[in-house]
Amino acid sequence: MRTVRRLIRRTLGRSRFLLHRLRLEALGAGSEIEVGVSLQYPDRIRIGSGARIGRNATLRANTEQRPGITLGDRVWVQDSVIINANRGQVTLGARSWLGPFCLVYGNGGVSIGADVLVAAHTSINTVSHESARCDIPINDQPVLTAPVVIEDDVWIGLNAVILQGVTIGRGALIGAGAVVTKSVPAWSIAVGVPAKVVGRRNGAPNDEPGAEAR
Repeated sequence: MRTVRRLIRRTLGRSRFLLHRLRLEALGAGSEIEVGVSLQYPDRIRIGSGARIGRNATLRANTEQRPGITLGDRVWVQDSVIINANRGQVTLGARSWLGPFCLVYGNGGVSIGADVLVAAHTSINTVSHESARCDIPINDQPVLTAPVVIEDDVWIGLNAVILQGVTIGRGALIGAGAVVTKSVPAWSIAVGVPAKVVGRRNGAPNDEPGAEAR
């Protein structure tokens, strides 16, 4: 009985893979898209080889730019993650990882490098509303966008918030619950609300260029 169930699961998984390959702009070999995943505007989504998309995740490439969403080789997007391109582009580099319930708004553009770890419930936001006028609703005022860049080998803790216009330099660590409103230099450790640099990783190279602190 176990052998039959295993065979059925394997057959269903292969059928889903072939269906997604027909719909997506690109889908690399060995990638796994689990049950309940919502792929919206699939012709603008590229997924590399060996990637995994967890249950109930949503990838919404609602943009005229192509590709709207790009996931590199061996990227792991865990359960219930939401990635919205929202007229921008979102890119995750090879072997990067988004924990459960992460939210990515790509309006201004989101670029995430390779080997980046983003823990559960983290939000990456590239859009806000102008609010200078009080005679009209905020919803009717201009939308402001700016890109977020997260360089290679960054680790972002649980429940962090990364706001528009921020660059997080290579090898930086962002503490759990931090609200990052300014760029963080490479190899730095930033914590708090708003996040502030409190140290530098032991053994970090001195000549590594990174984001300029603002």
